[in-house]
This record gives sequence, structure tokens and C-alpha cells, in this order.
Amino acid sequence: MFADARSQQVTLLPQPAVTNHALSFDLEDWHEGMLRHLTGVADQVSNTVKTCAFRLLDLLDAHQTRATFFVVGNVAETHPDLIREIARRGHEIGSHTQRHVPILQQTRAQFRDDMGRTVKLLEDLSGQPIRGFRAPLFSVGSVSHWCFEVIRELGFLYDSSIFPVGNAARYGISNCPRTPFRIDTPSGPIIEFPIASWQVFGRRIPIGGGSYFRFFPVALLRKAFNDLEQQHHPAVVYFHPYEFHDGWLHVGWRKPKPIYLKCLVKYNFATSLIARRLSVLLNEHRFGAVGRLFESYS
Repeated sequence: MFADARSQQVTLLPQPAVTNHALSFDLEDWHEGMLRHLTGVADQVSNTVKTCAFRLLDLLDAHQTRATFFVVGNVAETHPDLIREIARRGHEIGSHTQRHVPILQQTRAQFRDDMGRTVKLLEDLSGQPIRGFRAPLFSVGSVSHWCFEVIRELGFLYDSSIFPVGNAARYGISNCPRTPFRIDTPSGPIIEFPIASWQVFGRRIPIGGGSYFRFFPVALLRKAFNDLEQQHHPAVVYFHPYEFHDGWLHVGWRKPKPIYLKCLVKYNFATSLIARRLSVLLNEHRFGAVGRLFESYS
């Protein structure tokens, strides 16, 4: 049993006998997040997300691997054929909100309306029940946040919004369990699948995907995943389609601002390493959708 600072009841789940990892993708356009307030194109979805997603789907087909795509609603509205194709290829669809606005910037009513709209849209396009949720920028703040009660009211069964580390930029809940756990809400239980971390000499190292796959050598990633399997600790990893792009991502301002230049580096530097390192892990370990991992605990 675990409790956070607000005494939310949390129960660790038993470790499975066979360790399967979960692969997930946050299906959002590349200029979401830090560029939202600078570009003025928060509700304009480019073709980049579609091009990158199809390249990613082909990579997953080559490895015969299925994954969960946590979809932003504005992407689904702009590219409905992409959502249908993801589902057609056997992947799970989850929700990543309607416009990728951090939860901490929304009221409860705004969040509920946003999510209700998104769930219907994604269910209609995919033909699947939407069981899983991931918050934009992992912006839940605490396991006691009201968002868990709201998503349970809307029919969600699991969440993957917690990064159980204290040194990640903009997010991280360092006192959360590293393994799957149940959050009891007034609306019912939500199963939480935290993003993967590796504990070395008492320190938690984030290895859950994205930028970490650019900066950590493949030998270290292999060691981390082998250690997690020996501990029967399933790893949930996440990526974005734009991390599999071919070429240079940019908005094209005439007078770039310093934060824009910073973002150019963030979204373009060494991204080619991510696909290579992910391919190594897909060849050596068992990965599937987060929903499949959820079913193993049901």
C-alpha cells in the first residue's frame, strides 16, 4: 500500500510471472507543447504527423509488434483516415486529450467536456472501446488529482500518465511506485502503468523513451531492460511519430526567437538514433500494446 501527500489510496499490483513490455506512441503534431504559445498554430495539424506515423507503422509491421497510440483529438479530426489505418493494422487507440492542453491548466469541467468529445470521436473512427489515457506532458501532478476520477467516470480502465522520477524536465512524481499499481477513486479503480525507469544505486534513471533513447547508449538500454526482466518489472515506453521523421522539422519564422532555436535542437538533434535503438529492443524483448499489459493484470 502506498499513499501520496494527499493520502490517495494506491495499491501495488502483483508482478507477472512472464514479463511483457508495453510500447506506446503519443500521436500529436511536432509543434505541440513548448511551441504552442509561440507558433499560433495550436489547432492547425500539419501533414508531418501523418507522414511520420505511416513510416512508424511500417517499422512496427516489420517487427510484427503492436502498440498503443494515444491520440490527440485534433489530429484525429484532421487525419481520420490515419486513425482508421492504425486500428486496421491491429494497434490500440487511446486518448491524449482533444488539444494537448496540460491538465493542470484546465478546470475539472473543461477537462471532462474535452475528454467526452474525444472519446466519442476516437471510438467512431477506430471501432474500439477507448480504455487507456495519457495526459499531455504527463501533467497529472499527483495520484490524487481529480482527473483519475473523471476518466474513470468516462469509462477508462487504465492510465499511463505518471513518470516516477524526480529529475525529468517539466514532469515527474518521484515518490510514486515504479511498477503498475491501482488508484482507487470514488468512481472506481484505475490501473496505472508508469513510464519505465531503472533503479541503479538507489537512483531512478528514466529510460522510457523519447530523448533518453538519443542520449543513452544502446548498451546501457539493453542492460536496463535485461535487469527489469530479471525483476519481472514490465516497462512502458513512449515515443512520438515526429521522432521518426526524415528531414528537418521547422516552422519557418523569419525572425527566430531563442526558444524556437532551442526547440529546433530538441526536435531534430540525433533523432535518427531513436529508431535504431528501438529496433534493437524490439528484436530482443517482447513488446505489445498497453492494453495487452492491462489484460495480463485483469
